[in-house]
Amino acid sequence: MIWRYPDLRQPVVALLGPRQSGKTSMLRSLSQGCGSTVVHAHLDFHETPLDPVSAAALVAFQMMRGWDTLRRSPVFHRFALGLLALNENLEPDRARATDQIRGLIQQYTRGTRRGRFATRLEEAVDATMDVVATGVLSPLVQGQAREVVTAVRDRARPVIGSLLQSTARWGLRDALRWHVGIPEAEAAGSLDALIRLSSASRSAAVGPLLAAFLADAKDQAERHPALRSACSCELPQEYAGRAARHDHAWVLFVDGAQTPAGRRFLAALVAARIRNEQNEPGAGAAADPLVVLAACDQWQPEWTTRWCEPWRTTPLPDTPQRRVPLLTRATRTRWTRQEEAGAGPDPASAAHYWYPVWLDPMSEERVSYVTGDTASLAAPVAASVVHALTGGHWGAALALQDQREGTPPDADAAVRDRPLPAAVDASGRPLWARALEACLPEGLAAPAPGRSAPPPAVLAAAYLADMRTADDPRVPPDMADLPRSLELLRRNLWVSTFHHRPSRIREVGWGDADRPPVLHPWLSRCALTALSAAAPPDAADDAEGGRPADPWHEVFTRQAQALASLAATHNGSGGGVAREEQQLFYDLALGAFAPVAGALANRFDRDHRAWVRLLDYLASAPCRLVHERSAQESYAVLLAGVEETGRDVVAVATAKLLALLWLYNDPLTERSRRWDAQIEEGFERLAHNSRLLDVSALQQAGALFA
Repeated sequence: MIWRYPDLRQPVVALLGPRQSGKTSMLRSLSQGCGSTVVHAHLDFHETPLDPVSAAALVAFQMMRGWDTLRRSPVFHRFALGLLALNENLEPDRARATDQIRGLIQQYTRGTRRGRFATRLEEAVDATMDVVATGVLSPLVQGQAREVVTAVRDRARPVIGSLLQSTARWGLRDALRWHVGIPEAEAAGSLDALIRLSSASRSAAVGPLLAAFLADAKDQAERHPALRSACSCELPQEYAGRAARHDHAWVLFVDGAQTPAGRRFLAALVAARIRNEQNEPGAGAAADPLVVLAACDQWQPEWTTRWCEPWRTTPLPDTPQRRVPLLTRATRTRWTRQEEAGAGPDPASAAHYWYPVWLDPMSEERVSYVTGDTASLAAPVAASVVHALTGGHWGAALALQDQREGTPPDADAAVRDRPLPAAVDASGRPLWARALEACLPEGLAAPAPGRSAPPPAVLAAAYLADMRTADDPRVPPDMADLPRSLELLRRNLWVSTFHHRPSRIREVGWGDADRPPVLHPWLSRCALTALSAAAPPDAADDAEGGRPADPWHEVFTRQAQALASLAATHNGSGGGVAREEQQLFYDLALGAFAPVAGALANRFDRDHRAWVRLLDYLASAPCRLVHERSAQESYAVLLAGVEETGRDVVAVATAKLLALLWLYNDPLTERSRRWDAQIEEGFERLAHNSRLLDVSALQQAGALFA
């Protein structure tokens, strides 16, 4: 979208991603890529919360530098005249106020390119007259005649200067005429229009000034197009030759767009575009060259009329909603809806100009070398583990990098091999506690190490661990803090379909079903680690054994009971097959591996594709074992005595496959070829022992691990 064609509107691109996901780094990288070829500016409302007028003035100042592709530096006459009038304290007398405005225009004119040229020309003419009067005519003109020549020279000097500066003001005629045409001027003259603007409040002047800024940008782009010979764009092969002729949009990078100051500025900028559209109707009336790329940590409600929330699997029916694309897949066609005539709303609405896109997570290679040195971030932990653990999150990768650098060489093996559950800093604070404090949105408290009662954020993470509840609009009524926690996590973009990490067998069981919304893996793992590490309350005892209650067991037991009650309320006492499968999910999360494996084996010879889908769902349950021991040790614990209990081949193969996939799906498990071979062998054994003719689903699943 950096390429621009005449009469095409430009979007306000909202670059979405949770806090510390790398949006600022992306803006900085894109700004460096623009270099001196593309006109651009940068605003950071985190560091400097400017008002809209001051922010626009800073943007204009940054854009008025020299650019390799422009013969002349951009100028903003309309905006500058309005800003001068707004900042001037005019006299209450109308005549004096008019003289003040004239003086402002003259002063500004002398500072323009034409004004500076006229000033130099005026000085040259003045010097020439001095030479003529005192040099050439000196021997010929004496007495009263000499006094006449001197008087003529003195009178002609200001007249000639005024004429020269009048030609310079001719370059401002369009800017002055524009101020006459705005609605606030009420068809008054240019001086009276500026007087009215000067008497307006700063909030009332935001609209006219930002509209003037956009009009200046449009005028500059039309009158002074970029020089293609100075363009440094790397063109794809299909755009070589004559098709390579293109113009550049002007780019404004905005960081902190979700802050109050950032929201006010962007809302005013969109309103200014709508204003220009209404005041100057036509196909290209609002086609200024400015593309805005704004980093946003939060979803804004006004986008919902046109775009589907990232935590919803499907757009609302019978609406113009569409899915938010990834940044790397965002195109102008998707924004303008050219492929669907009439699908978009009224172009005069604010929603028309917004284009939310999702920041792509970092690749495994990028996470491994995020610091830019030759040492892998993952060392001594596998890069695949670090990437799965962080979910490609920039802040998470830096946190693990800091932890790795701060770990002493003689550290405990658990600290080195499993950084998240066991790693601590110099003060003894675990990594998960520091990560939750840095990532959780305002309004959700982070758990403290050793705390017994899990806070709402941890309860929400446990609830979202079940992919079937994440997209369910129904919330159990006895979980009072859950709705608010879910709303904060969703609005701050920690819950999204983009965060879902599909298993290898998902497509076999689920087909092309939409990805479910999930909690970001980094935040989820930190919260579940906090729950696993929570200290049992001293006063609470187990009803049967008299032992202290386990927070992990309490949370998932209470959640399973709440969901069972909710299902019974809506579906009757039985709850159906889906409820039975959900109960197996929670039984597995609570550590009841053998009963769940037996129930899964009993469903084997019914429908293999549905069985693979159930296997994939159960294997996504939270696993507590990996918080306490390695994946290999956990696998041995799960299968202890399975083959000696006299079970048939299907039951044993099912138990092994469930254990392998359950641990395999955990981000702390390092995937290896040996692990893949065991999973492939399990599917093959089940296919050979099936009583159904169609075993294609099992064969497809096994082939994915070959």
